[in-house]
Amino acid sequence: MDNNRQGAKASYVALVFFIGLWMLVPSAVRRFNREAFAEFQAPALHLVGKGRDLARYWELKSRSPEELAAASRDLARINAALELKIHTLDDARKENVRLRELLRYPSSTEFVTLVARVSVRETSSWWQRIIIRKGRSDGVVPGCPVVFGDRVIGRVSIVHLTTSEVDLVTSPSFRCTAFLEGDEQNNVVHVSGGAGLSLTAPRALVSIIPVEYNPPAGQIAKVMTTGLGGVFPAHLTLGTLESGVHSTAEKHLQEGVLTPAKELNFIQEVSVLIPKYPTAGEILLTPADNSKPEEFR
Repeated sequence: MDNNRQGAKASYVALVFFIGLWMLVPSAVRRFNREAFAEFQAPALHLVGKGRDLARYWELKSRSPEELAAASRDLARINAALELKIHTLDDARKENVRLRELLRYPSSTEFVTLVARVSVRETSSWWQRIIIRKGRSDGVVPGCPVVFGDRVIGRVSIVHLTTSEVDLVTSPSFRCTAFLEGDEQNNVVHVSGGAGLSLTAPRALVSIIPVEYNPPAGQIAKVMTTGLGGVFPAHLTLGTLESGVHSTAEKHLQEGVLTPAKELNFIQEVSVLIPKYPTAGEILLTPADNSKPEEFR
């Protein structure tokens, strides 16, 4: 019994020692250790994701020729309809560009779309994030929006060499401004994630809703991005208001629960929007180059 107590005491002493040592270590060393661990586990994450894709491939390979032929016909019809829609959208885009030039309206931020596969999901009661198989070597930077079609999935929080961590809409660290469908005044509301219960579907919170706002009768109100801040493009769908809105404790504002626009637990592929040009904040934070003063004369 005494040996067991001495062993437990030695374990606690060692734990306290390593925690104190970790707190005293410089932050640069801690960042290096985190990055080294992320790169160490990256091959395993890639292997898990590719193994899942391979299992899906053999599942489709086992289908009968009749099923594959029927799926091909359906896919051909869908592709034909999408081609017509692309031509229509291209005409609308050209008209939009022409009108912006006539009005001398400033153009919105342009993005490069990068498709990425999902390797790991971490959807515990606190953390709501995924790890994708694209990283610094592919041009991904922290803060890039992550979408699926016109629906917001989340935002890149941490970037490694070949992988990136994405905070989902329901993550406690996610923040975004939005418009509510049916609000003629276009009041800006606030969307934030929150820690939920482990056995419940992930949700987010919509706050700072004006008291006079009423959701559209007979339909679910959409929550859409504003485009303010230069992070997310405007008019992307964040989700819908669940069961309307209710007043806060102060009675001068309302809030509601946001249901994400996409089932986040089963998503397999996402698109990362990488800005073509740096934002105003990035330009201000970039050190000035004084080596060529003749350019500013």
